[in-house]
Amino acid sequence: MLAPRAYAEPVQVKVGGYSFPPFVNRPADGQWSGLTLDVIAAMNARQDDYQFVFFSTSASRRYHDFDNNQYDMMLFESPDWGWQGKSVVSLHGPVTGREVFIAKAAEGRGQDYFAQRQGKRIALFSGYHYAFTGFNPDRDYLRKEHGAAMTFSHESIIQMVLRERAEFGVVTEAFLQQYLAQYPEHQGQLLVSEKADQHYRHALIMRQGSVPGISYMEDLFQQLRNQGELSRLMALHGLADAD
Repeated sequence: MLAPRAYAEPVQVKVGGYSFPPFVNRPADGQWSGLTLDVIAAMNARQDDYQFVFFSTSASRRYHDFDNNQYDMMLFESPDWGWQGKSVVSLHGPVTGREVFIAKAAEGRGQDYFAQRQGKRIALFSGYHYAFTGFNPDRDYLRKEHGAAMTFSHESIIQMVLRERAEFGVVTEAFLQQYLAQYPEHQGQLLVSEKADQHYRHALIMRQGSVPGISYMEDLFQQLRNQGELSRLMALHGLADAD
């Protein structure tokens, strides 16, 4: 049960997020969207103690903004993505995911193609952490050591591969599935790696000692799960409950 606070005015809590579909979608019309925004609305609808507000940042700027107290929590993040050494606590959520390599399909090209990346150009999202790079997001390092072409759009990674501006790309499987559902004509034009670059289980990341506290958030998320609301929202974005 969520314990009510002694005073009525809700405390504003800023929830950070960056372009990471389907969790946070970059606005095409000035309005951010995605599972994170839907969960924020659901959390606000189920309690009056706190007013959760979305704070937009970027993949590379999220640590700077966190250190400067621009926000105190982030949903659907991984503790392995640059949060080591920071004063944060985490709560594992129900969503798992993975990132896969993609290449342009070609006659005779199979899974062994992904093992031969040396000297080839690979399209990556600027600020993201990739397992094959040792989770090092430094752009100069990625360009020099891995032939990376940096971009700020998941769709552009796919387009760079299809247009042969890069031999490889790395995208989240959830986004790739959504993209191919929207553009089925590209289904046979892409070769997708069977072996993932990384597997992860998304977590809520929160500043240690900040309000409303990890226990409150755990109770609130459990309430959303018990009522079936979290599973419903995940399904709307093509995600299945890992539990």
